[in-house]
Amino acid sequence: MNDQQFSVAGCPQRELAVGWALHVLEPAGESLAAAHLPDCTVCTTTAAQTEEVGATLGLSLPEAIPRAELEQRILSVTSAGWKARRITKPSWLRIGSWWRP
Repeated sequence: MNDQQFSVAGCPQRELAVGWALHVLEPAGESLAAAHLPDCTVCTTTAAQTEEVGATLGLSLPEAIPRAELEQRILSVTSAGWKARRITKPSWLRIGSWWRP
């Protein structure tokens, strides 16, 4: 983006706010957004609008009920895969040192 696009958007962190609202940021971007959003009305508004659009899109689709056979196929594959792997701790604990409960 160039400086002119930043002035039109109102804040150079606006794209970060969109990523934050969509839950697609890496941990470093998530930290930046979390620190920036409380102090920036442009980004707070952008994040709220992005969340609203996402919710509206989700509600605009008709509900689809899968066939019963699909559930059985998924359960058979996932239970077989689960038994084949020994997981000693949840995956969210293995993804990196950034997570500290």
